[in-house]
Amino acid sequence: MITEEQIAYFQTFGFLVLRQAFQLDEMGAISQKFDELLDKERDGQPFPGESRQSLYGIAESTPLLTDLVEDDRIYKTVESLLGEGFMWLCSEGNLYVGDTDWHPDGTRLDYRPMKVSLYLDPLTKETGCLRVIPGSHRTPLHETLKPWAQFGLPGTEVPCFPFESQPGDVFFADMNTWHASFGGRVGRRHLAVNFVPKPTTAADITLLKENHQGVLNLIERLQYSQPGRAFSDAFLHSDRPRIQRLTAKWVELGLE
Repeated sequence: MITEEQIAYFQTFGFLVLRQAFQLDEMGAISQKFDELLDKERDGQPFPGESRQSLYGIAESTPLLTDLVEDDRIYKTVESLLGEGFMWLCSEGNLYVGDTDWHPDGTRLDYRPMKVSLYLDPLTKETGCLRVIPGSHRTPLHETLKPWAQFGLPGTEVPCFPFESQPGDVFFADMNTWHASFGGRVGRRHLAVNFVPKPTTAADITLLKENHQGVLNLIERLQYSQPGRAFSDAFLHSDRPRIQRLTAKWVELGLE
């Protein structure tokens, strides 16, 4: 699905953009289902816009979005970037509020999670698009940035790559990459499906379990409902071969 040059680009900079990977009619159906599920999570009440709303397990909950997980445009690209045997981590649907300061999604340099993002609204540098610092997923830059998280500059002036996007664009990112967002409207929509490489050591399994606990913590903090688990039985025990491969280790470890 992607070239050796694109793989090298991802390894060097920590992200890869596939422009207009999905057609407008596909994105319309995805957007409609996204809105329906987040509205349901709020019991049909209007989004108050006071704090971020997140719905974890969104792709696991409905066939249309599960289709997205195993679609070649995502599945084969992730396989090219993470290697065979990569695993599921989680999915999330987000309605954002306000700016997001510069940060990585944790620091896991020895076992690197990947976030695959679809933004469901047009976004520019001035209207809340994702901004990333190229190469900040790698040492020494990743660690060097930590004490200088505010950079001594307004967040909007930090040198970066702005991922200005239209619905249909897909953004693949190493979660260690430093990123931020500024100037977006309340309720801008983000759908993400997240993966981890195949675990090959005991340390990888430890980090895998920590990632799972991290998802449960986010559910507790950001989600309206509290299912007490990260996955559904239907997803964990799917009859779809690709989903089975993604979840097999979770089943083996007895984690939900």
